[in-house]
Amino acid sequence: MPHRPREERQLERIRAAASAAQAATGSAMDAALAQIGAAFDEAAAVNAFMLRVERLLRLGPQHAAVHARFAARAATLSGRGLPAAIVLVERWWRDERKAFQIASALGYGNRLSLEVLRELRLILRLMRVKGMQAEFGAIVAAACGEEMALAAE
Repeated sequence: MPHRPREERQLERIRAAASAAQAATGSAMDAALAQIGAAFDEAAAVNAFMLRVERLLRLGPQHAAVHARFAARAATLSGRGLPAAIVLVERWWRDERKAFQIASALGYGNRLSLEVLRELRLILRLMRVKGMQAEFGAIVAAACGEEMALAAE
């Protein structure tokens, strides 16, 4: 089966929900409600997150938007290996989630740092699955904006 971009699969899923509702009831209103429901359900939220991470990956570590979003965290990860970085980011995410829950209870919650850590967790996991341990240091250095001389191996 050929690879289809995530955007296409998402649109196809929404259209399928609308056509199934149209076929079941024959009502255009039910089809529209099913289409709206499919566009804003849990799967759509997950797909939106994955699309955001895919766009960041396509931009590359030297892009200004990626640098602005991840430079501070990447600087802290500098000098560590990929497994240690994953453990550290997981710890950051758990701590930040607890802090967000406390701040939200007091009416001051901000999700930005949680979203950045969530994206970083996914990127690091993807790097682990793809076997990119060797490239990890160069990617971190590029995200930090450092010039890194690569040794010939």
